[in-house]
Amino acid sequence: MSSRRALSTVVGAVFAIIALTSTVTYVSYSMGILDNYNQSVLTKNQQLSDVNKEKFQISSVTVPNSKLNITVANTGSIPINFTKIWIQNQTAYSSGIDWINSYNPKNNFVAPGGVLTNIGQNIPAYINSAKSYNVKLVTSRGNTQQFTINSISSTKLNVQLFAFPSTISSGFKSSVVMVVTNNSTGPIVNLTPTASVSPTPPGPPNCVLGSVNPPKAYALLPGGTSVFTWDLTATGSSGNVCTVTAQLPNGQSFNIPITIATVTLSSTTYAQNAGVVTIDYTTFKWAKGDGKWHSDWSFSNGNVAFSITVGNNNQTNPGIDKLWISQNAQLFFQVAGGNGAPKSFYVVKDVNLNTLSVTPYTPDFFNSVDNGGGTTTLKFASADIGSNSGGNNNVALPTGTYVGFLVMYGKFGPTQNGYGSQYAQTIPFMAVISS
Repeated sequence: MSSRRALSTVVGAVFAIIALTSTVTYVSYSMGILDNYNQSVLTKNQQLSDVNKEKFQISSVTVPNSKLNITVANTGSIPINFTKIWIQNQTAYSSGIDWINSYNPKNNFVAPGGVLTNIGQNIPAYINSAKSYNVKLVTSRGNTQQFTINSISSTKLNVQLFAFPSTISSGFKSSVVMVVTNNSTGPIVNLTPTASVSPTPPGPPNCVLGSVNPPKAYALLPGGTSVFTWDLTATGSSGNVCTVTAQLPNGQSFNIPITIATVTLSSTTYAQNAGVVTIDYTTFKWAKGDGKWHSDWSFSNGNVAFSITVGNNNQTNPGIDKLWISQNAQLFFQVAGGNGAPKSFYVVKDVNLNTLSVTPYTPDFFNSVDNGGGTTTLKFASADIGSNSGGNNNVALPTGTYVGFLVMYGKFGPTQNGYGSQYAQTIPFMAVISS
């Protein structure tokens, strides 16, 4: 009996151990499943968080040599890898033969705060600027941004054509300016305007039109503006008219007349000729203290400085006489359609691009432009004239849409300090937007 009791005790203990081991194994198995589940939830939450943190902005789109060149800024807090580009030919969509392809770009990783260029240059896709495309960028986390490249042939753009000045003396130059604004929903690429003039030599009049500058706008984003200029030289009798016809590839065409007037440039009649000083509108730049000049027509409100190149078309005594620019020269801005106080930016010697502090324009008439087509670049940044314009005497341009004029004062003569014929001219200036 004693032996049976002992055996029974041993067997019971063994079963207890087995039961305990099974329980531990089951608990361990269950804990493993729970850990895996928790890890999966944490991983999924992290992925969702990364998707929300991933932010980027398409800053420009060009099509050099018929290949996409997309520039993207990483505005989020985590790195981004672009893994796919979808391109759809929208031009043929209505005819039922539309095509859509996907491509896998290479080396398209950009760190937070970084800028990535040349996206699309290494994929076998060729863009025809005469057609419209829908393009979608896809990241490794599944975020997308989409844009349309519009065909210039199917888009009517907002176009304005000017002549500065529209009346010139025989032998002088006028600038024909075409302002093109993209009022469509997608970028316009490789926009190339053309122009012709009539009558051409042998005339009369003899109207000679120069090359367009710049020759093309490689990419015009929605709401963006490009300015194209042509120089025109006209010779003839008073009352003769040269007609410039400017065209876009979509068939939009615009005409503007330029009239020849007889003006005698004597010491008392300089100011009668509105074409003596002209503006090169393509050189217009502004600075906001970030260390560089910018060349578009819209900027944030606050202190700002301007730079622009002017030309002297006076044909009297070229190589001897010059236009000596007065310290009273200024850019004058008035709120368009409003009652805000006008703002004057007086000419200065130089502008510090990091602080917008200025070097005073002194002594007076220190800057000159040669007669016969000379040019100089002027900077405007001060609220005061001449020697009072030093330091941080900046001008702030409040929020608004402005029209402006270059108000030019000076004198014609061979030397800075000698006698000169006084000169004054107001030149229409392109509108600017302070946002």
